Amino acid sequence: EVRFRMNTVKDNLKAGKAVVGTGAGPDVNTAAFLGDTGFDFLLFDTQHSVAQPKELGPAVAALKGKKASPVIRVADNRPDLILHAMDAGARGVIVPMINTAEEAQRVVRAVKYYPEGDRSNGGQRGDWGKDFANYREYLDTANREMLIVVMIETKQALANIDEICAVPGVDVLLVGPSDFSIEMDVPLDYPSKTY
Repeated sequence: EVRFRMNTVKDNLKAGKAVVGTGAGPDVNTAAFLGDTGFDFLLFDTQHSVAQPKELGPAVAALKGKKASPVIRVADNRPDLILHAMDAGARGVIVPMINTAEEAQRVVRAVKYYPEGDRSNGGQRGDWGKDFANYREYLDTANREMLIVVMIETKQALANIDEICAVPGVDVLLVGPSDFSIEMDVPLDYPSKTY
């Protein structure tokens, strides 16, 4: 029996249910408001915005006890950016431009604590760090419950799709439509046969 279910977005996806979210930014009041409007998740985008994962801590904390789970898209597949998103309290991370299974494995290792990964521990974050019998139980829960999304945006990623899908720990593949269409020489021409 799993004692802690900390990520309803991941649970719903695993159950084959649709989840709906919207974008949010570092403004605490906006995040708090959106967290109670029925969305399953709020997406904090640090790839195509001036916000950095480190700055999102207060907005993410404003979601404590609310329906919407915080998901942070980082700017690059870098362990430091992923760590900052995790330390800010994200329940999920989206990482762009994943082209190979090895790159997807790097994402998983950056998100998860030992023995499944290499994530550095900065202390319990968000509302995950309570009511655990011991610290190992917290670490195992965080490893199990974090939503890991990798973005498929290139022809190379498409060629490696089966290997990327086979990486343990990857929960969702997210197609980046604009970058993918640009790489296919049909920029933003989504109705085209090529796309």
